[in-house]
Amino acid sequence: MKLNTTTLVLGLSLAVVAGLFASSTIFGSGFVNKEQTAARASAFITGHVTTIQKDSQGDIIAYRQTDNQIVNQGENCASKLLFSKNITSAGGSVCAGANTQGFRFIQIGNGTTPSFAVQVGLASPHNKTSFGNGATLNIGEATTVTWTNNTSSTASSAASVVLSKTFTNGSPNSQTVTESGLFNSTDNNINAMFARQTFSSISLAANDQLTVQWTINVGGTSTING
Repeated sequence: MKLNTTTLVLGLSLAVVAGLFASSTIFGSGFVNKEQTAARASAFITGHVTTIQKDSQGDIIAYRQTDNQIVNQGENCASKLLFSKNITSAGGSVCAGANTQGFRFIQIGNGTTPSFAVQVGLASPHNKTSFGNGATLNIGEATTVTWTNNTSSTASSAASVVLSKTFTNGSPNSQTVTESGLFNSTDNNINAMFARQTFSSISLAANDQLTVQWTINVGGTSTING
């Protein structure tokens, strides 16, 4: 009888502990997962850059596509443009330039330093005629800008803008292009950079054309693991 009583008490104790553990798992863990899911679902500014080289006959001879790197300066400028009362220069790496024309200016260069968040310019831009590349490779305004509004009810959808410019190598010398950036002005002394990316080397012969197309997506949600 004593053995039976002890067994019964032990069995009840284990049942209670198991019940408490199950309750903790069901309720406690459930709440944590919901909080983590809510915290991890967030909106992004994303996109990619496409680079297409054509020879003087118009034939495609090189194609590159890679995700872009939106830098800190671009994010800072975006928040300022959205919420600032007076759209003027903030200076430094916070947000340079007058911010009155938008990030509509595309620049190319031959720098190979990998892109990272704190950069404020290209590593080696084609922006000076003294380099022998001619003014045709200088920074310039996108000739085509296309907006797509977000009208979907799904959380993963986004608004987007596509900016494109074609450069022509007006120099008799071949020119190497390995990087591109998106800026808010043609003045390299005061402009701010929104995004930059490098890609495998493209060699432009005389009269070759290079079309650089930046796609920026605003919105959408994603789950971050970690």
